[in-house]
Parts: sequence; structure tokens; C-alpha cells
Amino acid sequence: MLRSLLTLGLATQGHAADDSTEANVYVAPSVEGLHWADTFDGDALSRWIISGKGKYDGVPEVSKRRVEGLIGDMGLLMPTDAKSYGISSTFPELAAGRSEPFILQYETRFQDALQCGGGYVKVFDRGQQDAKDFDNETPYVIMFGPDRCGGTDKIHFILKHQNPKSGIWEEKHFKEPPSVPHDDHTHLFGLVIKPDNSFEIQLDGKSKATGNLLTSMEPPINPPKEIDDPEDSRPSDWIDDAKMADPESKKPDEWDEEEPRMIVDESAKIPSGWREDEEKRIADPDSQKPDDWDDEEDGEWEAPTIDNANCKVGCGKWHPPKISNPKYKGLWSAAQIDNPEYKGVWKARIIANPDYFNDETPSSLPKINAVGIDIWTMQGGILYDNFVISTDLAIAKQFTANTFDLRQKIEGKQNPSSSGSGILDKLKDNPIPVAITLLVVVLGTIYLCMRGGAEPPQPPPAEKKPTNGAKMDTKGSTKDEQDEDNDEGKDDVCKEDKEPEDEADSKDDKPADGGVGLDDGKSDD
Repeated sequence: MLRSLLTLGLATQGHAADDSTEANVYVAPSVEGLHWADTFDGDALSRWIISGKGKYDGVPEVSKRRVEGLIGDMGLLMPTDAKSYGISSTFPELAAGRSEPFILQYETRFQDALQCGGGYVKVFDRGQQDAKDFDNETPYVIMFGPDRCGGTDKIHFILKHQNPKSGIWEEKHFKEPPSVPHDDHTHLFGLVIKPDNSFEIQLDGKSKATGNLLTSMEPPINPPKEIDDPEDSRPSDWIDDAKMADPESKKPDEWDEEEPRMIVDESAKIPSGWREDEEKRIADPDSQKPDDWDDEEDGEWEAPTIDNANCKVGCGKWHPPKISNPKYKGLWSAAQIDNPEYKGVWKARIIANPDYFNDETPSSLPKINAVGIDIWTMQGGILYDNFVISTDLAIAKQFTANTFDLRQKIEGKQNPSSSGSGILDKLKDNPIPVAITLLVVVLGTIYLCMRGGAEPPQPPPAEKKPTNGAKMDTKGSTKDEQDEDNDEGKDDVCKEDKEPEDEADSKDDKPADGGVGLDDGKSDD
């Protein structure tokens, strides 16, 4: 019975594993309702164009992950370390001046972890530029994603905003960007900009940081109304020293600036036992020049030095210690008084800012129609997947559930955390195999405990020849002797343990069905 339960438990677990493998096969997700999405199925490199600029010495490729979660799923791989990568893709235009949410999200996996490199993307208007001319000089509207190297460790959010008066585009950086995860798992990076100017940076579908375009960017979206006059300068006679030396103050006659801070202690005396005629280290008198030492080849031999035993107190020239000089005063300086000529801290004249403007809706983004990857990295194995541009939060969330959420669950099982959540997941996902396994363990424990209560087997008696009419069995004892021994064993059990007769208590009897016999010569296999 024990063996049957164990076999059933293993078979059930194996069946569950087969079902899990089938469930992990990649199925292209629905992109219906999304403005644009790319899952790198099909001929992805016909949609993503590698830059032809010479600075990009890395060659992106479409590849599977090293450790697959969803079997057969492809992504955009930056395979080699210490390389620059440039690649971009065009999507249907999102017109300027929209008053609807903007959602950008994509997956990245740093398969070699990330010490120095980026995984960010740029969203921009390609305009008349050829895709092969995309590079770091291509003007962008949004730069978003992870970046780590040296003192930099953040998920960038940079918005380029145009001053309507000067026409100049300025970078506006989020003041408090979150840090990049320190692992090699797949992560979903998401940016949501809402029409009310609020924005949210998401990591793995959860909020990581929030802000407002009007108050959370540096420098601010809108410039100040007033500025310092750039033509104004401080007058040459302007006095901005609040204090001055007192002209009436004089150095006292007894003030001696030549007195040193420390002087020799004249009262100090050389300690008793100090040997000024001895050296602290002396040649070892017991050391001898080796017989094979050649002065011409090895140089003049010198004995190693050891501590001088006569220098327990001290040896060599003795110098008295120094003490603080009671006459020391240092350099004299005049007392400070209020400066009657002081005019205060000079400030430039304030004028109206000629470039001032007030944009109340920076969330209304300019035209965009392309996304690009422009990175340099010291780690290879960076894989992008499942790019999304959307204006509908619910549809983007549903796409996440059909892609990243599935992958995250699988990777969690492939890399169970030390917190024990991996074990809990197994219990939830495989309740029947777990229940059968627990049942096998419990019944097996009870069975072994019951067997453990029997007395140890007696040593076999010396071989005897059968008497007339008695049959010899394979163990060398007669049938009559076996019956007699079994009757005695049963009486002993009844007398000592006061328990009912149990066939398992007699090791010499035929084993019970499903049990394990010691001498039946049969295998349990």
C-alpha cells in the first residue's frame, strides 16, 4: 500500500509538471485596442531598423531568452558587452495637442545583471529623418527607463519641452526618480501621463513614483515671471563686508608672536636604564654565514638583526618630551567691529522675464511616431520585449496580464525567493499532488512506527538434521521447531506487551501482503 501511494503521488506530480509545461508555451497576445504594440513575433527586424551610424558597433538581434519562461517567446536582444546599440521603429502617429492619457511600457531583462549600462528608450517624432540615421543627436520628446553606472542608479523620466517664445527645447528631469532593481529577472517599466499633468512611474505593474509635470520637474516646465537683469552689475565702491578690524585696537606690548606652541620640558630626566651607547637593533650573534654563500655573486654577507636585549627601557640618543608653552599666544589680530560703510549683500536688479510663458497643459504632448533604443552598456544579454503605446489604461493593463504577469509567475517558480513564497505558490498551484505526498508521508511514518515496536529478530539456531517424518524448510529448521518457536514468541508478546497477535511481530513468518519480508528473496521493484 505504501509503495502504491508513493507511486500515485509521483505520477500526479509528473502529470502536473506536464500540464505546467504545456501552459508555458508562448501564445501571441492580443493587441486589439492598443495604439501600437510590438511583441517581436514574425520578421521583427523589418519593423525595427538598425542605425547605420558608425558609433553603433553592437548588432541587435531577435532571440529567445537564455532561460525561457514562455517557451518560444522572442525579444530584441543586445547580445554583446562593451558595445553601443542604436535601433528604432516607427508607429502610427499620435497627433499633438491630445487630451487623453499617454501610456508607454516595455519589458527588459538584464540577463547578465546590470553594473554599468542602460535599458532606457526614447520616444520621438521621426519627421523626415531616415530610420538608418537615428542616433543620440535625434531630438526626442520622452526618454524613459533604467540606467545604472557609477553614481547613477535610476529610472529616467526626461521630458523635452519647447519654449513657445524662444523656440528652444529644454530637458525637464523628474526630481525624484526611483532606483533600478538589482537582479536579472524580467521587469516591466511603465510611464503613465494623465491629462491633469499627473504622472506615474510603474515597475512590474505597480506604482513606484508619482509626480506632477508642473511641480516635479527640474528645471520647471514654466520659467519664472521675473529674473535678474543680466545687464546689471555690482558698483565698484559697493561694500559688502559686514565687519571690519577696529582701527583703535592695538597689540599689547607683552604679546610675543615668536613664542612657539610647544617647548622642551626642562624638568624631564633621562629614565634609569636608558642606554644611549647601545643600538635598538643589533646583529644576531648566533647567526653564521652559510657555507654556500659567495661574496662575489651574492654580495657581502650581513647577519640578520634582532632586538637588543639591553634596550628594555630604551637605547640611542634620548630626547626630552615637549609640553605646551604657557607663553604662547599666536598671531595677534585686531578686534572686529560693525562696518559703518556696509551696504548689504548686492543683488542684481529684478526685471520681467522676456521669455516667460505659462503652459498649463504640458501633458498635451507634441507629435510622436517612433521609439528608439540608443544605449551603451558594459553588460551584454539585455533583452527588450512587449513594447506598448496606448491611450487606454484598462486595455494596457489587460495586455500586461496576458504577457508580463504570466512571465513573472513562471520566473518566480524558476527562481523561488528565499522568503518562502515559492513554496506557497507550489502549494496553491498543485494542491492534489501535495495532498497525496503529505498522505504518503503520514501513513509511512505511522507504518514505520508500528514496525519499530516489534522485538528484534532472534539469531538463527544451529542447523539440525530433521527427524523422521519432519520436513526441512529453506532456513534449516524443522516445521515442528518453527511452530514451537512461533507459539513461544506469541506467548511472550501476550505476557509482556498485552497486545493482540500481529503477524508483523514474527519476522520468520511469511510477510503480509504489501509488506517487506526479510528473507523471502523478492524485490519490491
